[in-house]
Amino acid sequence: MEQDTIKLYLRMQEEKEQIIEKNEKQQNEIAQLKQQLAKQQPQPIASKPKQQRISTKPKVTSEPKIIIQAPVTQATVTQVRKVLTPVESEVLQDVEVNGDTYTNKNENYNQCTLLFDPLINKGIAKFEVLKVKDLWAVGIADESVRFGRDEHPQERDSDMVVYYYSGGHIEHIGHDIEGNSDFDDGCRIGMELNMESNPRSLTFFIDDKEQPNFFINIPKAVRIYCYIYSKGDSFKINKFEFLSTPTARNGEGSQAWEYGKEWRS
Repeated sequence: MEQDTIKLYLRMQEEKEQIIEKNEKQQNEIAQLKQQLAKQQPQPIASKPKQQRISTKPKVTSEPKIIIQAPVTQATVTQVRKVLTPVESEVLQDVEVNGDTYTNKNENYNQCTLLFDPLINKGIAKFEVLKVKDLWAVGIADESVRFGRDEHPQERDSDMVVYYYSGGHIEHIGHDIEGNSDFDDGCRIGMELNMESNPRSLTFFIDDKEQPNFFINIPKAVRIYCYIYSKGDSFKINKFEFLSTPTARNGEGSQAWEYGKEWRS
């Protein structure tokens, strides 16, 4: 068990270093592009071109399902606010709760995976969380899943958990799948769970932008969770509401990954 914990800690440190290295590389590439653009366009121009995100994601070699749906109408909120409350557990011993803000306060380096009620089993639920400082991951877990103190979301029942890591990749069973945006401090991370569609689906949003990799055939009843790793890591729940019409389009370019199946990249 001690070796597994060490391996998990090393993995988290490696992921964090990879994010820092990736950000530095992107900043250098953007600076080089700006210099080249300045040389090519010496005369003032009326409008400034938008910066383009430089993607380093690997291609997915599997054949995920591609679903194209007709555009949907603007969503209307049928219930403006629904209260989310953390599931009672020993995990809360390491968390400071201040209104809708949750902060890892541990003095013993405990990581915290916080599950929230209510159980989502009907309707179209929209959840949004603000990454205040180093929110490592968000996702959903089957209704039967419970997390203990100092546990990573995938430490047990990993085949019943969907994991969206802050570095941009998603995990369930099998290989990590890249293609969604990473999320930094100050980003808003959204999850839309459509429990009325056939199949049931989960779509992620970063700062209101729909992400291409989404999930189908999610369980009939799930809970949302957030994962913070170190002391001082923090997130704030911005909203939890139910919609009469989905905002997720899952249109051209989207890739559907099936819950319960092994993923290959």
